[in-house]
Order: sequence, then C-alpha cells, then structure tokens
Amino acid sequence: MKMSIVFSSLTGNTKKVAEEILQIMPKGTDIYDLKELDHGLEDELLVLGYWVDRANPNKEMVEFMETFKDKKIITFGTLGAYPDSDHANETKENTTNILEKNNEVLGNFLCQGKINPKITEMFMKGGEGKVHKMTPERLKRHQDAASHPNEEDFNNARNFVESILMNL
Repeated sequence: MKMSIVFSSLTGNTKKVAEEILQIMPKGTDIYDLKELDHGLEDELLVLGYWVDRANPNKEMVEFMETFKDKKIITFGTLGAYPDSDHANETKENTTNILEKNNEVLGNFLCQGKINPKITEMFMKGGEGKVHKMTPERLKRHQDAASHPNEEDFNNARNFVESILMNL
C-alpha cells in the first residue's frame, strides 16, 4: 500500500511531529510539506498533519483535505490547548467531518505545541474581546505549551499511527 505524510506547519511544531511519525512508517513512505507539494497524490493511505486554527485544521490543509476521495486517512495536529480539552475534541470532530464525506478516517491525533508568540502577545494586549482575554489559566496553558511538542508527544504520535497501521 502506497503511503505519504503531508503536513502544514506554521511554527515548526507539526513538521517535527511529521518527521517523528515518518520513523515508524513503512520504507518508501514519502513526506511532503504542503506548501512545497506541487503534484497530486495517488497514495491509498495519507497521514495528514496540520496546526489547529479555531478548532479546525489550518485553512490550507482544509482545502487540501477537501480534494480527496476514497482514501484511508490518519490525521495529526498540534494546538496550544491541552490535547484532552473540549477544544481538542471539537477539532478532532471537525477534522473527521471534513474528511469522512468521501474518505475513511482511521484516526485523529493531537498534541500540544508551542503557541505562536504573536498570539500570546495579542492575548496579553486584551485579545479579541472577552473570548480571548488573557487569564491566569490561559497564561499557564501558554507557558505549558512552550515545552511542546516533546519526546512524550513524539512517542505518543508514533504509537498512535503505528497501532493503526498494524490493524490495516
């Protein structure tokens, strides 16, 4: 079965996770940065990585996801929120909804990643109204995210994908 990893990374978090996942993929698996991908993919299985933007994959990845039909797809993403949060669960659901119309979604993995400093700065200045005002809880989450993705996240991502591949 031909497989590829395609990722979209803004701050480098998702790229790091993609490179870690590649380590456990079958020999011959290709890896592409979405912004450099200049051809279609005929692969039967795709591992798609994205950064989370408002409980969805980033816009470029959503547009890419919408081009597929009859693929087996595993997704992974990085976000500033905790991976067991309501925000993360909503993101997984939204990602599945984008893909499952025309494809088979085999699983969704999320881990925390460093938050773009511009976002933290925006929140510190008052954010976008009441919704994104910097609170002590939000500041702690931003500080926690600064050490991610880490070795535990990489291990979890590899194990997640590997367990799916073993059941194919």
